[in-house]
Amino acid sequence: MWRALELARRGQPYVAPNPMVGAVIVKDGQVVGEGFHEEFGGPHAEVNALRIAGDKAAGATMYVSLEPCCEAYDGKKTPPCAPQLVGAGLKRVVVAVQDPHPNVTGKGVQMLAEAGIDVTVGECQEEAHELNAAYFSHVERGRPLVTAKWAMTFDGKIATRTGDARWISSEASRREVHYDRGCTGALIVGTGTVERDDPMLTARGDVGRQPLRVVIDRDLRIGMDRELVKTADEFPVFIYCAEDVDEQKQRMLEDAGVYLILLPRREGRLRWMEILRDLGEREVTSAIIEGGGGLFATAFQERAIDRLKIYLAPKIFGGETATTPVEGPGVPDVQRAITFDHVRTRTVGPDVVIEGNAVYPTEQGPSPSGYWKGYQGQ
Repeated sequence: MWRALELARRGQPYVAPNPMVGAVIVKDGQVVGEGFHEEFGGPHAEVNALRIAGDKAAGATMYVSLEPCCEAYDGKKTPPCAPQLVGAGLKRVVVAVQDPHPNVTGKGVQMLAEAGIDVTVGECQEEAHELNAAYFSHVERGRPLVTAKWAMTFDGKIATRTGDARWISSEASRREVHYDRGCTGALIVGTGTVERDDPMLTARGDVGRQPLRVVIDRDLRIGMDRELVKTADEFPVFIYCAEDVDEQKQRMLEDAGVYLILLPRREGRLRWMEILRDLGEREVTSAIIEGGGGLFATAFQERAIDRLKIYLAPKIFGGETATTPVEGPGVPDVQRAITFDHVRTRTVGPDVVIEGNAVYPTEQGPSPSGYWKGYQGQ
């Protein structure tokens, strides 16, 4: 199963919104076939493994990292796998985790069992779920898995007191960032980041696909001379803004090729969950928020962020006015802090990478969650 999971990860840059899946076929103690889901719309891992195994699949055991699909349904691009496993004469199938999709969950396992195949579920279940956390989020919650990502110095600064931020992290870290971009469905920034840094928000390198470029711009303040606007015809740009923004500015941006999604103002703001649900409906399974500080603050406040990835550079900026990653009012006491579990650290070049899953405080009392307006006067 470890090999199946290793194979599955190879498809990460290309399979979304499908899950990553790997399969290994073993007979008489020897691997006779293996495969993975290589690209969206292409053959699934089980089919690729069966093709290599050929006649040797009869009487063999397949280890597969996700429950095999079992029926055709709207939107499905390939024939179901479970009937092909039955037809190949497999003796046993070991499944890491059940597929949460309502057209699959439990049904694939049941079809195999009813055909007389010995089925085991749960081997490396936690690792398999983690591998496809974005897919599970999309199926179960209807929204992408959201990661907050930033680079900062040892003293917690993301820019100097003059606003200079290029470059905080190392070249090795920046290469990893572009790989991550190529593996994610959407990159999200606020208007301040667009106006200050004028980013392209593209994935540079030979791996993966270009992410959807998303700007949260409530009042539609983005300049027509920004790189995102000038390249909108080449790489899609979505701007989420309020319904009552200037109509002339809307037309100018639409003429430039920008997609505008108009949402209602709720207490003067756009709501993260409405944005994320809209992205989910557009088959975006994963998203990375890349700034700025105000956007991070509202995303944490509304519990929109699932994971955190920080590139910690061995530098010191200092300065009372130097920018920190998360702005907003902040919490009044330690008990209301957002914490993280499953924290992992590693090095990339000279930088330390810190990753973890967000754990939000309970709903009792003032909290950075929900639609709370801030800690004014407290």
